[in-house]
Amino acid sequence: MGKQSIAVDLDDVLACTAEALIAFSNAQYGTNFSIADYDEEWARLWNIGQAEVEKRSLEFHIPQNVLAFKVKTAAKPAIRKLSQKYELYIVTARSRRLINITKQWVEQHFGACFSDMHFVPIWEMSNQVTKSDICKQIGATYLIDDLPEHCNIAAANGITSILFGDYSWNHNRQVVPNVIRCADWSAVLSYFGKN
Repeated sequence: MGKQSIAVDLDDVLACTAEALIAFSNAQYGTNFSIADYDEEWARLWNIGQAEVEKRSLEFHIPQNVLAFKVKTAAKPAIRKLSQKYELYIVTARSRRLINITKQWVEQHFGACFSDMHFVPIWEMSNQVTKSDICKQIGATYLIDDLPEHCNIAAANGITSILFGDYSWNHNRQVVPNVIRCADWSAVLSYFGKN
């Protein structure tokens, strides 16, 4: 029997993306945000329209910014350890225009720990694909993600879902009963150590 597979989200699970966005916003737009202010819906965060969100997203996601994203605390040793026992895949909602720079960042920080990367176009208006759909396609038994929506859909489809991080954007959100909360990579390793 082959290894079980884990689908791992990238932003705010492996990379400190929200932290980078907040710093960018404060420097570029004179905001005074802290990480507690972060909202996945950037239109709501900045109180702006979708066209301006697109413009700011392009400004933020330039290669030198993306390559400078810090790695979440303890993510590197945790991923190395998990990769010995599990097949690991990145399943991210990042735009497809970021594929090359994302691969570069992952290889730089995680080497060959991940078997493949999948980009789910959830921000595209016509998209019908979920992270749960990708998990099923690749045979992932587990999903590690920071957004309750992704974890809830995956859990409803029989995928063991781990809600990662104790973040303002996921802390007080409803999750289905079988979603497992792990505040950090130490908690993730502890969970997989018991299973």
